[in-house]
Amino acid sequence: MSNKLVFFVPYHTGYAHIELILSFASFADVHLFVYKWNPAQQLVRDYFSRSIHVKVHEFSIDAILAELVVQQQQQHRVVVLLTASINYSLGQLQFRFFCSIQKNAPSIIDVYSTGHCMYGCQSCAHAYSHRLPITFTNYIRTKYLSSINIDKYADIVICPSFSSEDAPFSLLSNKEIVEQIVAFPFPHVIKLHPLTYQIKDDDNPMLTLSNLEQEHVHHFLTSKNILPNTQTNTLKLIEHARVLICDSDSSIPFEALYFNDHKHILVYEMAEKHDNKDDRQTYFHIFNNAQQLTSLLERYFAGKLECKTENSHKFFLEKYVEPDGKEIEQLA
Repeated sequence: MSNKLVFFVPYHTGYAHIELILSFASFADVHLFVYKWNPAQQLVRDYFSRSIHVKVHEFSIDAILAELVVQQQQQHRVVVLLTASINYSLGQLQFRFFCSIQKNAPSIIDVYSTGHCMYGCQSCAHAYSHRLPITFTNYIRTKYLSSINIDKYADIVICPSFSSEDAPFSLLSNKEIVEQIVAFPFPHVIKLHPLTYQIKDDDNPMLTLSNLEQEHVHHFLTSKNILPNTQTNTLKLIEHARVLICDSDSSIPFEALYFNDHKHILVYEMAEKHDNKDDRQTYFHIFNNAQQLTSLLERYFAGKLECKTENSHKFFLEKYVEPDGKEIEQLA
C-alpha cells in the first residue's frame, strides 16, 4: 500500500465500478467523489462505509479542493483516475475539468483515463489505452479467498449488455430471445449489466435504456435464476462457465478468452451490424435470433458444438499484458 500516493475518482454509477475501485484501493487510498445526481450515491456510501482505504464524498468543487488541501498538507501526491469512457462526453468533460484544477494544484501529478471496460465494447478506446487489464486486478487478487465465493455457479451464464432507443442492437432489445432465456428449462444464471438494475426505483441520467429494454429487464427480474446486483465479480462467474451467452458490443466475450479452457461463447449480434473486421469473431459462435440460439444449445448438449476458443489466451495477450493482480502498481 502506497503511503505517499492517493487516488481521486469521480463516480457516476453504483455497483458497476466496484471491482475497479477495489483494485485501485489495493495500491493506495481512494477518495470517491460521487455525483449528486447519481441515484446510487447512498448505495456507494453504504458499500464502503467500513473500508479504511476508500472514502466517499459528494462531488463538488468545494469538496475536491478541500480534500486537495488535506492531501497537500500531508505531502501526498494525487492521481485522478477517470473511469468514464473518453469516447463519450462525460469522460471528456471530466478530463478537462480535472486538468483545469491540476494547473493550480501541484499535488495533482496526473489526470488519467483508465476507462471501465475492455476490448470489444464501444466504450473502450483500446487503441489509446494503457493495455493493462485492470478489469482483472481484483479478480486475480481475491481469486482464492473464501470470502468472495459465489453461492450460485452454473455451466451456462447469460450476461446481456444494453443499448439505447436510437440504437437498439443488444440482446436486451430482442423480445423473442429474452422470453426464450427466461423459459430455459436447464440450470443457468443471468447476470444483468449493473446499470440496468437501477431502472426499478431510480432515474439515472446516464442510463439510456429504451422502453422496450426496460420492459425486458423487468421480465428478466422475474426469473429465479437472476443474480442480485450485489454480485459484482462477473469474472468469477465466467471462470466457472462452460457456455457464455452475451452481446457482441460488450467486453464480456473478450474477457472470457482469458480463461483458455474450451468455453463456448455464444454472441448475439444483429445481422446488419456484422463486422468482417472484428478479429474476436474467430472465437465466437454468432447468433442473430432465437432459432439460431436454440440450435447452438442443442448442439452443445449433444456434445456436437465445435469449440472455437482453443488458444484464446494467446489472442487475449495480443491486446493486453498477462493479468497478475499488480496492474495498479504498474499504472502508478
